[in-house]
Amino acid sequence: MRGRHLARAFARVMTMSTMSTVSLNATGGRSSVAALRAARRGSLLGPGFPPNCFRAPESSSRRAPCSLVTRAASGSAKSKKAQAYVCTECGYDANQWYGQCPGCKAWDSMKVMRGVSEPSTASSGKSSGGGAGARAVARIAESSAIEEASSIGIGRKSGRVKSGWVAEANPPRALRDVLGGKAKGSTMPRMRLSQELGKEIERVLGGGVVPGGMTLVGGDPGVGKSTILLQLAGLLGKGDSNSEDDEDGAVGGAAVGVLYASGEESVEQVAGRAERMGIDPDGVFLYSATRLENILEAVSRLKPAALVVDSIQTVFLEDATGSPGSVSQVRECATALLHAAKTTGMPVFIVGHVTKSGDIAGPRVLEHIVDVVLYLEGDADRAVRILRGHKNRYGSTDEVGVFQMSDEGMKPVASPSALFLGERVLSPDVSAAPTVTVQGSRPFMLEVQALTNERADAGDSNPQAPPIRTAVGLRFERMQLLLAVLAKYVVGRAVLRNDVFINIVGGMKLDDPSTDVAVALAIASSFVEKPLPPDMCFFGEVGLGGELRPVMQSERRIAEAATMGFRRVLLPEAGSDESTEKAAKKNGVELVRCKTMADALQAALDVRPTRYAAKSQPNGSWPSKFPRKKKSGGE
Repeated sequence: MRGRHLARAFARVMTMSTMSTVSLNATGGRSSVAALRAARRGSLLGPGFPPNCFRAPESSSRRAPCSLVTRAASGSAKSKKAQAYVCTECGYDANQWYGQCPGCKAWDSMKVMRGVSEPSTASSGKSSGGGAGARAVARIAESSAIEEASSIGIGRKSGRVKSGWVAEANPPRALRDVLGGKAKGSTMPRMRLSQELGKEIERVLGGGVVPGGMTLVGGDPGVGKSTILLQLAGLLGKGDSNSEDDEDGAVGGAAVGVLYASGEESVEQVAGRAERMGIDPDGVFLYSATRLENILEAVSRLKPAALVVDSIQTVFLEDATGSPGSVSQVRECATALLHAAKTTGMPVFIVGHVTKSGDIAGPRVLEHIVDVVLYLEGDADRAVRILRGHKNRYGSTDEVGVFQMSDEGMKPVASPSALFLGERVLSPDVSAAPTVTVQGSRPFMLEVQALTNERADAGDSNPQAPPIRTAVGLRFERMQLLLAVLAKYVVGRAVLRNDVFINIVGGMKLDDPSTDVAVALAIASSFVEKPLPPDMCFFGEVGLGGELRPVMQSERRIAEAATMGFRRVLLPEAGSDESTEKAAKKNGVELVRCKTMADALQAALDVRPTRYAAKSQPNGSWPSKFPRKKKSGGE
C-alpha cells in the first residue's frame, strides 16, 4: 500500500518535471503535446515506475530523474537574456557595475540594461546590421515599396532593402571622378533660406541646409528651440527657397512641404503657436506622435522636403529596450532618423534636451551620429538668444547667430554691437571696459563689467573666509589667470583679498582670448576706484608674464569700434603693423600701443603699477626660498 502511494507521487513529480524539459523534448524532435501525453500515460500506469522514456538506467540511482530537472534548469539558465550596465550620461557599457563611469567619470550613472534577442528575419529579411533603428527604416521602406532613386544616388529598386544607406555593390570611386570637374563648392548642394531669419540661420549652418544632413538643436528649457525650428519649417515649407542645383538635377526633387512631428505637444498646441508667430500654413504638416515607426510611415507617405522631430527624448522604437529618453532608445532612434535622412536626401532636424551641466541629454554618441550640433543660448530674463555651432561637418563652428525673442518668434539682430552696447551707462561708479570680439566672420562689441570688494577682517578668533569669485559669461579659469597676473605684475597681492565679480553685459559667453585686456582693466579699475576713459575700447590677449599678445583681424575690430563711436583703441604693440595703421587712419581712430599689462594700466587709468616679484640680487641671481645651511666649523 505504501509503495503504491510512493509510485503515484513519483509519477506526479515526473509530470511536473516534463513541463520544465519541453525545450529538450522539442530539440530531440518531440513536441510539447506529445511529452505531456506521455507523462499522463505514466501517471495512469498505477504502481511502478514511469514509462521507459523516463526510466532511469539500471546503473543509476533513483535520483536520475532529478538530473533531468537539473539539466532542464541549466538549459533555461542559458536561455536567459544577457544584461549589461550602461552609463546614462555617455553610453559607456560594461559587463559589471561601476560606481563611477570609466568613460565620463560620472558617479552613480551605470544602470542595468537587459539585452534583447534579435527579431526573426522572416519579417525584416536578412539583417545587414545596424540595430533596431536600421531595422525599423528597412521595414518601412519594404512596406512602402519606394522604387525611385534618392537625390544622393542611393536606389531602392532591389527587392530587399538594406538597413544601411551604403549599397553593397557600390565600388570605390576616385576622388577625381566624384568631383567630376564641377566648380568648387558645387559637389554638395545646399537649400537656401529666404528672409532675414533664414540668412541668420544660414550663417550658422555654413551657407544653407544640406540635403540628407542631420542637425541636433539643444538648449535650456524655454530658450526657444521649438520656436526657431517651427519658423525654419515655415521657411522650408514655402518651396520658394533658392536651391543651389548641381548639373545632374535639382535638390529635393518633387518633395514639398515639411513634416513637424512633436512628441511633447498636440497638433492644436503647435498650430496655435504657429498662428501667433504668423507662420505661413502652406507646406507645413503637423503630426503628434511618440512612436518613431509611425513618424517614419508618415514620411514615406508624404515624402516631405524636411523633417523636424521635437524631441529625440520623447520618441521610441518598439524593438529597442528601455523607456523613451533612455540611452538605448535615444541611440537607436537617432540611428533610424540618420538612415532615413541619408537614404532619401531629406534634411532632418531634431530637438535635444540638456542636463544640469548644459550637455545634451542621452549618450554622447548622439552628438557623434548627427552632422551638425547647434546650441541655443540665452537667459530667461533677457530677450537675446545666441545660436552657436558646436559641430558642423559642412562649415565652420565659429559663426554665431544673434536673435531677439518676441511674441512673433525669433527676430534676427542686424547690429549685435548696437544691441549689446545700447544700454551702456557712463558713470564713475561703474567699472566697465568695452571690447571687440570676432565670432566667425562678424565682429561685434561687448561690455565687460567688474566689481571688487575688500573683505572685512573678522579678527584672530574668527578666521577670514576665502574671497568670492564669480564670473558670468566668462570662464572661471580665465578669470583666475588674469587675477594672478594682476596680483604679480600690476596692482599687487592686495587684489587677491577682494571679492571679484565679472559680468558680460547682454548674456553673451566669451571664449575669445582677445578680451583678456578688457577683463583685466575692468578689475583694475574697480580695485583702484578710477573709471576707464569712455571713448576707449580694448582688445588683446594677456600672457602669464604680463605681456600683451597680438590677436587676429585687428583691422576689422578697429573698424567696428569706429562704427560705434570710439576714438581710441588700446591694443598690443606686437600686433600693430602697417595694415593696422592704415585701418586706424581710414576710420579716424587713435591707436594706443602697449607691450605689457602694466603699460596698459598706466595708459588707461594713469596709475603707476605695483609689481610684486622678488627683486634681483646684485650678482643677478634670484633669492632662494630655501637658504643654504651654514657649514660647521669642523668642515
